[in-house]
Amino acid sequence: MVIPDLSSSYFAPLISAVQTEVEESGCELIIVDSRGKTDVEVEIAQRLHGRVDGLILASPRSSAQALSAVANRIPLVTVNRELPGISSVSIDVTAGLTKLCALLIKRGHRRIAYIGGPPGSMSDATRFATISSAMRSVGGTAFKLGPIDPNAQAGAHSFSDVREVKATAVIAYNALVAHGLILAVTEAGLAVPHNLAVAAADDLTDIGLGLPNMTAITQPINTAGRLAGQMLFAHSRGRLQRNDEAATESISGVQRIVLPTRLVLGDTA
Repeated sequence: MVIPDLSSSYFAPLISAVQTEVEESGCELIIVDSRGKTDVEVEIAQRLHGRVDGLILASPRSSAQALSAVANRIPLVTVNRELPGISSVSIDVTAGLTKLCALLIKRGHRRIAYIGGPPGSMSDATRFATISSAMRSVGGTAFKLGPIDPNAQAGAHSFSDVREVKATAVIAYNALVAHGLILAVTEAGLAVPHNLAVAAADDLTDIGLGLPNMTAITQPINTAGRLAGQMLFAHSRGRLQRNDEAATESISGVQRIVLPTRLVLGDTA
């Protein structure tokens, strides 16, 4: 399993769930950190060819052409990246973001900032496009800040950028960043959500860091990891795994699963 950043809290439950599935199937899981570098991703896949039964690439950043070449040599499953001819498990954050933007718009916000990260994240572009589209529909403005590291300290430091663009609402890419921002707002003598509405695109519940009373999107990361492990094991043995938990598509031996998210309404937005 290739991870772009082992220090990121987002991937911990994903790794744990995949490992459980793989070990229950009688196999071993090897975890490699690509450090978010596309050339390293491909190099790892080439190095492991013939030494492993299959690969799971979490949030891969390599080109579609490079990943297709990998899939032609070894069974491959991607997580949070859909590509032609490659089986995948994805989490539909876009639907949750659309609902979140609608909520913020209904509450009068017309200047929303998105704090993105970690550096190199491919999902950031899609998330910001969703927020931008929602704001354009009401004549508002979206601002992209970051990328920043996935921790509370980085979130607190981002408050100066939020004030500079005069945003009235912020969507942070995870709950730790949002929590740090809230602390900075409070230290400045301001209040959430009266002076600044704050929400998170991932509440990190699956690693036990879901913060109470925060408006956030819940992503089923554990489920994604479990299904990715099942899918790879089945794929490496030439059969597809049936799934009734989410939208599933199977074409010419390629299986795609899309998991829904849930918007949790708290007191911060």
